Amino acid sequence: MSDDVTIRLRREPAPRTPEPGRPLSATAAMGGAMAVGITLVLCMSLALTAWFLADGGAHGNTKDALRVGSDAWLMGHGSHLTLTGLPLGLTPLALTMMLVLVAFRCGRWAGRNAHTVTDDRVLVGGVATFAGAYVVIAVIVCTLATTTGATPGMSRTVLGALLISALAGGLGQGVGTGRLDFWLDQVPAWIREVALGAVCGALLLLASGAVLVAVSLLFSFNEASEILSKLDLSTGDALTYTLVMALVAPNLALLGSSYLLGPGFAIGTGTTVSPTAVSLGAVPAFPVLAALPGDGPTPGWLVVLMAVPALAAAIGAGIGRRDGESQPLDLAALRGAAAGFFAGVLITVAISFAGGPAGTGRMADIGAPTARVLVFATGTMMVGGLIGAVVHEWWSRRRRPAEVGAGPR
Repeated sequence: MSDDVTIRLRREPAPRTPEPGRPLSATAAMGGAMAVGITLVLCMSLALTAWFLADGGAHGNTKDALRVGSDAWLMGHGSHLTLTGLPLGLTPLALTMMLVLVAFRCGRWAGRNAHTVTDDRVLVGGVATFAGAYVVIAVIVCTLATTTGATPGMSRTVLGALLISALAGGLGQGVGTGRLDFWLDQVPAWIREVALGAVCGALLLLASGAVLVAVSLLFSFNEASEILSKLDLSTGDALTYTLVMALVAPNLALLGSSYLLGPGFAIGTGTTVSPTAVSLGAVPAFPVLAALPGDGPTPGWLVVLMAVPALAAAIGAGIGRRDGESQPLDLAALRGAAAGFFAGVLITVAISFAGGPAGTGRMADIGAPTARVLVFATGTMMVGGLIGAVVHEWWSRRRRPAEVGAGPR
């Protein structure tokens, strides 16, 4: 009789495949530092180039040029700069847009190169880490750039850096991790419709303001060229001057939008530029200001331009309703009015960033009256959105039977 011997081999667990990527906190910290480094180096490089173009480096030194670049970078965050006692608070919004774009892309990079994120608390921590790294470096730059002749504002620097890093960087991380798509899927269709209509309406009005400024400048090209020639600038100075004007181009487009809304804007204390009246007096020798209309009453037909915001809101509401299902006219009108209202809010917020002081005395007041712009924008664009949504729904109903009848039988 023999005993059966059973030998059991111990099975080792299969090796666990490590999850690709790094923790989101690590990539977010690197992304925040990258966003600062890329934009700061770009601003400093442009300042160095302008310094050499201006006088070949004959005046000042490299540190001065680098400090100018860092000051411009801080102003892009909304920081007010005090130059030998003169406040300069006009934010170059083209630079701000570049900062927002880079922060978004760095945030998206951080999200894509991190571990898979399924918990929103992890994403919130990543956004906080991104913003923390960004703000800390911004504070260091503000401290190092402070001199007796040029003093950037610390509080506005911190606020601007926090908003850009948290909003743009956080949105980028939401896209990179895929959590933004998950959130959008949970949002009701009518909210997406209203939001899309509001954004499109605001962007259309901004584009209309840009067209208005471009056309006005085209008709005043001779005056602008004469102002530029009287400044007697060298080639390098003229290029630098052109760069400065390009940096404030979005500001001019937003002020043009305020003009179309009705309240207009001011280029100095006690001045008004609107479709109904213009009171300017002497203006600075800035070539682009040649596009401003002359003093006195304006032609009556200019009031027609105030219909542009309503038209922009109507088109925006129609775009928001483009892929929506058929609905009662009263509901379509309600959603269109909501889209127009929020479009007015968005454009008002943008216009509020377009102005700021450019010195003391008369030039301490540049920009649009925010409260009046808000009233005009929300009222006009709400009516336009309502009409646009109703017309779109009516046209969709009229076209739908024709398309059904034209189909195969």
